[in-house]
Amino acid sequence: MVIKEESGLKFGFPEKSMVIKFDDTLFYRDYFNRFPGSKGIDFVSVSPNQIAFIEVKNCRGDEGNCRWRIAPDNKKKETASTTLDLTGRDSLDIEVTQKVAMTIASIIGAKSFGDKKDCLSEFDKFIQFLSSESFSDDSKKKYVILFLEGDFGSKTRSKKMIMQSLQDSMNRKLRWFNCRVSVVDSDSYDPRVFHITS
Repeated sequence: MVIKEESGLKFGFPEKSMVIKFDDTLFYRDYFNRFPGSKGIDFVSVSPNQIAFIEVKNCRGDEGNCRWRIAPDNKKKETASTTLDLTGRDSLDIEVTQKVAMTIASIIGAKSFGDKKDCLSEFDKFIQFLSSESFSDDSKKKYVILFLEGDFGSKTRSKKMIMQSLQDSMNRKLRWFNCRVSVVDSDSYDPRVFHITS
């Protein structure tokens, strides 16, 4: 099992997975990060039959400052009751889909260097998966997952409804990428992709 940490949570990935914490990669830090506004997904996981782009938002204990982010398309940004500066911040559906696009762009950008940069070896398996002939096969699963932890339910909307609304908005924004989009939490994630460890 491959263990990675993010936002105070430990994620376990299947033994045959190769997992990177994307913004910890040398290529991201030394090259892609110089692009203004650059951002990347938390984890990219690849195994022989699937690739997963996973963003982790652990809002437990800080739901008040994060509540505006669960309303798709920045609908609550102007009326947000928060102590945070919201400049350059977006609702989660926008942020995650932008991060997916930039992560894919960064990996493809890394491929353009061939073997000219030592740090590119950290992307080898991901580049192979994305550039293989079989990438478009239905047998190769492509996942975009927002892991959203926090107590966001209310009298009018359950957390499940909120997660579905974010998922629907992310699906619309990711029509350019043939993938399965899901918004999950510690009660609803798919343990075949990852699981939370103690």
